[in-house]
Order: sequence, then structure tokens, then C-alpha cells
Amino acid sequence: MSAVDLTSIVSWPASNEEAEPGRTLPAPIASRLDRARIIDATTRLIARRGDHRIPWPAIAVEAGGQPFGVAPDWLDDLHALIDECYARTAQALADSLLRAETAPGNALDKLAAFLVAALEARRAHGTLLSFRRGRNLPDALQRRLHERDMMVRTRLKRLLEQGRRDGSLARRNPDSACELILASLMVPDVAVTDPEQLIWDSELVELLLAALAEPHPPESK
Repeated sequence: MSAVDLTSIVSWPASNEEAEPGRTLPAPIASRLDRARIIDATTRLIARRGDHRIPWPAIAVEAGGQPFGVAPDWLDDLHALIDECYARTAQALADSLLRAETAPGNALDKLAAFLVAALEARRAHGTLLSFRRGRNLPDALQRRLHERDMMVRTRLKRLLEQGRRDGSLARRNPDSACELILASLMVPDVAVTDPEQLIWDSELVELLLAALAEPHPPESK
């Protein structure tokens, strides 16, 4: 199915009167799909497809609706919708970093708090998007993605460097460690059920902490 402009009516009939004779269709439900569900559905589709050209019928079905009718009035710009998807990821990671930065304990404890919070957000939204997949987007949107990416990486590397200083995290290249963490977080869910995904996420936290934790004497000031 080719991509369509979200401002246009899709090819499915929008009402029973427009349907084929003898065929009964339910009333359009696009307007009943709330904004959050549409953004989360579009985010999951971008992550799975690796493509930003998402047709409205696919979004509607992913959000739990039916593939007919018109897109909601506020969906008048596909790039604005994509921007909201990435903004949702940026906010989730910023909130997770804040939880880490304000958590008690050493840097290893704070990193654990960040991973748990980020994976909670991923389960809630279905996925967290990579900010480095926007090369086919307009320049202004690419710049916003780059700014969000740098914000997340700067704060996460600050936390990793704190762990090197207090002796709770290994003396590894912070850029490599940051890349490992974000790559692990920015993939779609791998399980079918929420309880199963929770088990996978718990295992992921343990694996990442084991890879990054290598206790050593604190660095002298």
C-alpha cells in the first residue's frame, strides 16, 4: 500500500451511504482515536518499518481503529506527526534521566534507575525511536532530532563518567557505553504479552549493568 497524504480521504468509504450496495460499514471511528494512541501507533510503525512514509489506514489499524474514513483534523501535516513521535521519545528519555539523576546511591544505582524507567516508558508506548534515523526528513526536523539526541547522550555520558569517578562503573569509553545502552533501548518490544516483555526487560537491565559495572577504587581528585 502506497503512502497517502494524511489530509486526504483514504480509499475506504467514509459512510454507509458511500459503501457498495448491500454492504454495511460501521461509522468512521478515526475521530474516536485519541491523540496519544495515534502518536504511539505511528511511532511503532516507524520503528518496525524503518520508513517515515506511513499511510493513514495503517496508523488507524495499529491504533486499534478501522482502515477507513478520514484522518483527524489535527493530522494536517505528516512531518508534524513525525515530530511529535520523536518528541514523545525525547520526553520519555528526559524523564528517565531525571529519575536517574535524582535517585539515591552511586552511579551504578542511578544507571539502574534510568534503565528501569526507560524500559517502563518503552512498554507504555511500544517503542523508543532512534534519533539517528531521520536522514530522509526535512532539514529543520533533522536539526531537532540532532538536538534531542545530543541532549540525551550528554546527560547519559555525564552519568557514566560519574560512575568511572566513584568506582561503580567500568573505565570504558563513555561514547561506546552510551551507544550500547541507547541501541538496546531503541528497538521494538520483543514479546507478545506484557508479563513476558517485563521478564525480557528485567533480563536486559541485568545484562547491561553486568556489562558496564566493573567496581574499582574511586579515582583520586
